[in-house]
Amino acid sequence: MTRSPLISLKDLLTAPDPDFNQVVNTFICGYNTAHGIFDTDHWDITKEDWQRYEFLGDSVLNLVIAQYLFEKTDVILDEGEMTKILSRVVSNRLLDALTHQYEKSIVTRLIPRSIGEQKTYGERITGGLFEAFLGALYCEAGLDDVAVFVRAIMKNALDTCNPDQNRIGILQEYVQKNFKNLPEYTETIRTGPDHKPLFTYEVFFNSRVYGEGSGDSKLLAKQAAAKRALEKIGKTP
Repeated sequence: MTRSPLISLKDLLTAPDPDFNQVVNTFICGYNTAHGIFDTDHWDITKEDWQRYEFLGDSVLNLVIAQYLFEKTDVILDEGEMTKILSRVVSNRLLDALTHQYEKSIVTRLIPRSIGEQKTYGERITGGLFEAFLGALYCEAGLDDVAVFVRAIMKNALDTCNPDQNRIGILQEYVQKNFKNLPEYTETIRTGPDHKPLFTYEVFFNSRVYGEGSGDSKLLAKQAAAKRALEKIGKTP
């Protein structure tokens, strides 16, 4: 018989650096116990239920990521930018890559027997697996705890898909090509307390200031300034 977990699912989901393996173990233990399943350490559900959870998880994931992008304060994203990032993050390819960060023996425990018997674990299956898992977690723990978990384990994916990360490079390439020099960034003002300063930078080239931006780090402020400059010259990433 499966033992009850010592740490609650809520505590695991809301940990600063959640242990994916432990979350899976605790979830499966709790789910199987609640449904009177004691002869397997897999998530033992029907193919139809797995697909229903996948549908629900897709909606949960879209909502969590959309809210994360909407609430970003370091760089304000417009509708088009948020849509592009959302479509990249909520894709089978990226979700499949995410599952490959964890032990295969743990991940495959989330695949029901009806699907596991096919012995094909392509992007469609592993991407759907992640969404089905989130759908079930939502039913077990609620949206708030699942949102914390998703934001933590998908942080790198979200940062990688951030269109602002390459704006400094795009602007530099443009200036080098057209003016044979480099854009220069100058800090114009710093406000806020020492533990949480707000930086403001200007970027200029061709003897003109082309953009100004603010952020809670120097890099973010420069990214924001580069974004304004690219908008001004009509060149966007």
